[in-house]
Amino acid sequence: MTNRLGGPLVGALVGLAAAALGAVFLTGGFDPVTLAVAAGSVLVTAVVAVLTGRSIAPAPAPQAAPPVSGVPFSPGPSGPIPVQQLQEPARAAQAMSDRNALVEACIWMRDRATSPALAQHLDGAFARVGVAQVDATGQRFDPAVHEAGSTIAAGSPAEDGIIARTEQIGYTDRGRLLRHPIVTVYRGQVRA
Repeated sequence: MTNRLGGPLVGALVGLAAAALGAVFLTGGFDPVTLAVAAGSVLVTAVVAVLTGRSIAPAPAPQAAPPVSGVPFSPGPSGPIPVQQLQEPARAAQAMSDRNALVEACIWMRDRATSPALAQHLDGAFARVGVAQVDATGQRFDPAVHEAGSTIAAGSPAEDGIIARTEQIGYTDRGRLLRHPIVTVYRGQVRA
């Protein structure tokens, strides 16, 4: 049986030295009672470590076996899946949900921003994270992408179905439509 005394002994001495320095600085002078109280837990830990043959120092990392050439790879015994690996998809889903909530809150604030500086700051932040505004003025109306808020009479047959103006800007997030732009569409033709 081999006792690893180096780890517990060194740990106890370092802890005792730290406790002694702390006692000297806190009390303004050397006080044996304060030192004994401060160093008590360090001494108890060192005694327990010596009696059980365990070290306070962290265990060394396991060494990987060197690859043997000419022998096919055989994985070690399977075990439980690490908890961190199981939590990664949940963390990613939570991060995406949190991001969506923040983007929606910023869009809400952008719609109500009366300060040009605040609006410009939010627009810059949107651009940095991949959120783009959708202004559909002049495009052909597509109900999959646009929401018709109203219609106005077209001046010519070529204007029929073209978006006259965007009433409320839409938004995309890295190509995914977050909010349809609300638009006014030219319909029909004015008869003279």
